[in-house]
Amino acid sequence: MRVKGNLRSGLLVAASAAALMAPGYAAAQEAQTTADPVGGDQGDTTSEDPAVSGEEIVVTGIRASQARAINVKRNADSVVDAISAEDIGKLPDVTISDSLQRIPGVQVRREAGEGGAINIRGLPQVTTLLNGEEFLGANSVTTVQPNFNDVPSQLFAGATVFKSPTASLQQAGLSGTVDLLTRRPFDLKQGLTAAGSIEALYGDKTEKWNPSANALVAYNGGRFGILISGAYSKVDLSNSFRGIQDYGVALRNEGGSATNPGDFAVGNGGVSRGTPVLRNGAIIGYDVNGDGDANDAFVTPQSHTAWNRITSRERLGLNGSLQFQINDALTFTADGFYTKQTQYDRTAGFQFQDVDWQTAPFLPTASRDTGAVVNGFNLNTVQTYDYDMPNFDSYAETFRVKSESQNYNAQLKFDNGGPLKATVRGLYGKASRKSDQSYLQFNLTNGAQWAYSGVGNYPSGDVRFNPGGYPVYSQPATVDYSSGTVNFGFPQAFLTQTQDISRYGLKTISSENNVYRNGDLWAVRGDAEWELGTGFSVKFGGRYGERSVEQFTFDRVSPFYAGNTDNPGNPAAGCLVKWKAFDVNLTDPNCSVRDAAGNAYTAGYTRLANDAIFNGRLKQYALPAKGAPTLWVLDPKQMDNSEAFQNEFYPGSINLVNPADSFSMELRQTSGYVQVDGEGEVFGLPFRANGGVRVVNTKFDVRQNIVGAPQPYGVSGVDAGDVVTKRSFTDFLPAFNASLDLSSKLRFRVAYAKTMTLLDFLQWGGGLNINYAIDTTTNPPIFAAQGGNSRGNPALEPWRSDNVEASLELYTGRSSLIAVGAFHLSVDSFIENATIVRNDIPDNDGVIRRPVPINTVVQGAGGSLKGIEVSARQSLTDYGVGGFLGGFGIDANYTLSLGDTGRVDLAGNKQPFQDNSKHQVNAALWYEQGPLQARIAYNYRSKRLNASDYGGISGLAVYQRPTSYLDASIAFDVNDHVTLYGQASNLTGEYERYYLTFPDQALWDNIYERRFTAGVRARF
Repeated sequence: MRVKGNLRSGLLVAASAAALMAPGYAAAQEAQTTADPVGGDQGDTTSEDPAVSGEEIVVTGIRASQARAINVKRNADSVVDAISAEDIGKLPDVTISDSLQRIPGVQVRREAGEGGAINIRGLPQVTTLLNGEEFLGANSVTTVQPNFNDVPSQLFAGATVFKSPTASLQQAGLSGTVDLLTRRPFDLKQGLTAAGSIEALYGDKTEKWNPSANALVAYNGGRFGILISGAYSKVDLSNSFRGIQDYGVALRNEGGSATNPGDFAVGNGGVSRGTPVLRNGAIIGYDVNGDGDANDAFVTPQSHTAWNRITSRERLGLNGSLQFQINDALTFTADGFYTKQTQYDRTAGFQFQDVDWQTAPFLPTASRDTGAVVNGFNLNTVQTYDYDMPNFDSYAETFRVKSESQNYNAQLKFDNGGPLKATVRGLYGKASRKSDQSYLQFNLTNGAQWAYSGVGNYPSGDVRFNPGGYPVYSQPATVDYSSGTVNFGFPQAFLTQTQDISRYGLKTISSENNVYRNGDLWAVRGDAEWELGTGFSVKFGGRYGERSVEQFTFDRVSPFYAGNTDNPGNPAAGCLVKWKAFDVNLTDPNCSVRDAAGNAYTAGYTRLANDAIFNGRLKQYALPAKGAPTLWVLDPKQMDNSEAFQNEFYPGSINLVNPADSFSMELRQTSGYVQVDGEGEVFGLPFRANGGVRVVNTKFDVRQNIVGAPQPYGVSGVDAGDVVTKRSFTDFLPAFNASLDLSSKLRFRVAYAKTMTLLDFLQWGGGLNINYAIDTTTNPPIFAAQGGNSRGNPALEPWRSDNVEASLELYTGRSSLIAVGAFHLSVDSFIENATIVRNDIPDNDGVIRRPVPINTVVQGAGGSLKGIEVSARQSLTDYGVGGFLGGFGIDANYTLSLGDTGRVDLAGNKQPFQDNSKHQVNAALWYEQGPLQARIAYNYRSKRLNASDYGGISGLAVYQRPTSYLDASIAFDVNDHVTLYGQASNLTGEYERYYLTFPDQALWDNIYERRFTAGVRARF
């Protein structure tokens, strides 16, 4: 396929401020705007007359969209797959990501039930393009992996996935590239085109109807065209959870020594766990599982939970395009693409954990020895626990995420029919994502286990925390995962208490890990092609682009007791506190606040849930786990405005930077390529080939904050200045693609490419962030360093890979294809998570007391990814089948993806690349006859690696169990202009289930709902 566009003089390349339609995009667009999209001529059939090519748009429906996608694949210069909209505003599924998962090798993670982040062939290092050039999305300001949940799918004509790049594809991903294609006026028929639809969306758990609408208006005057389209939706998605809370787990040991007799020693409340094990008359541990020794370790969570979450997304997208045929050779195109989304994640649930998260309140009552040994102890999975009830919270949490992106493009194409062709292009993008969090927690215990035995010390006098609360350590609860999901058992006295709103005590209010991200990019590029004759041509071009990112992470901290006269040594400004909690006592010598008797004041002020300030603000929630009681919880909507809510309870809150997770980065890339295209015959068989090299020079400056002395009460360490790192590296990236037509229907392809993809910017710019927990075993209690994350390392190398693949493609009809392919990716530079132990991390009071495990990113030693892809797109009409049966067709594929990172988990299993599934199946059976269209689609993924080294424990991996989804749609054309349609997703009510290395160590369930859509579409 050739790029359309000629140039009389090379001066235009340097002089023009507009831009090029990139070769890969041109191929995809030309295939989609063919005069006969299902015609037999599979060559370059794009008409020079926009009026002729524009007639394609009236050919709609499943069969036509499948034919267009097949044309894209057959005409491409490399290995590609595509999806095409069935009609204006109608991609095959609810989201772009859901549609892309129908392509072989594309794997999708669902977020609140909708398709979100995607992988290609098991790797997330995927570049996203918009009409052939870099796209800056609000969900990928700092990341590489695409996530399209904020991008309305109705604005797109289709998408192309490049599995193997050409040298001229100047923005290529490590394992693949996704090119999103919008419509332009010259793609449509001459004259006025108008289309639109309105929809009602319903979820079977939210039980709410939501609106959605989209519209397109375009005018194609032959030499001038303009198009405007927009899409709006507002959805409420049920997104619930049950199981072990994702705070992490620990391995609790039975044994120790005479001075430290293990984690199950007699603890808070005098509760004894296990049978004492003696050595020389001294207790050296406690036998928990009854095997007579103290040699076992148990997977013990920090917290169990169940919660309901409603994810609400209000999404707006706008697309505009203007085209002008300046003369017979020169065409100008300008595009603008805008998205805006406000998302609320409103959570109501409960959690229970130990007071300080450091001892082992969960007593294993049923366990299994896995045969693995960790630190000299036999590792046991746990199926049931007893819990001594020292701490039980109902809580509400709200995340508000505001995201916005703008992408603009201007391009000039010049074609006078001569041998020299060239184009130029310029683009600008801007995106922001602002995430605000707010949290409130009620506790149902009496607080006797906390400092001062549940009595808070305030300037106005002492206040008991929750005098009617549940007496701690009186009767245990049970937690049962033996069925693969969690079931709870609570004492009847406790269940009775949960129904009485007056027996809930306010414990904690906080707002932490708020993240504001801003980014922009601009680029200019020029491309040219010189046709040498005899079927050969030379393509060459260059590109320069800049991209900047800034991340500001902060906590909302509040001042306490400023100018307290009882303590002359107290700073006039008071003490800043992150966790405004009853169990935070202002004892830290760096900023202590005490009364005249020397007793420290309590930070978080407690109130009972029936206090007047909560009137009408609490609701009862039934939570998604067997045995879970109905609980009173603050309505999370009350915290939609996090800053206002925090100030209502604790005035004067300050947005205080977390320097470890705040950074900025400036990136500059200069690239150029040369590529030779040729076609001819080998042994009488037609072939096409291209080969070339792309050279990319990357420079970046990353500014990280130096984290200084730790601050008391959860406040982030001091911002002690900046450190700036400058990097520069150059990559030579050859690419070769060839195809041989073994017959008129059978094509063989081979491809080789060396690829490079940048890291997520956080992996270069993030700093060290320490996690603290209250240690009540000290006097006074302190915030102890329990672990941390070092998210960035500017010395890391980008991802690099050598990719080889081959495929056979059998085109059996206009809408029919069978393809088999094999691929091998040799990743010679990848990033992996690791845990290191540091001995220089102080507790919150500045004293170093213990080694601290730090999760960080390190340079991996390399790995490989290999597999096969099999796909079949078939329409029975292509085989002469008529009548009722002739309306049927299939679109099915299977991907085998075998990844080897060189690492194993604690069960001895080889660990694949994160997010990769070994097996993936997509199968859609469709029917189209007369005015009726219907489809039922099935998607399956085998187990997926979610995370490695969970809880900082080497080899302890989180896996998602095999998951499958069933979706369906139906449409009926009332006449040539109006269509009624319906769609259903997740018909079987599937949810995601996770486990920890061993299948009998259940972790959690993500529970989604069935979704239904009814709509009407009109086109003129």
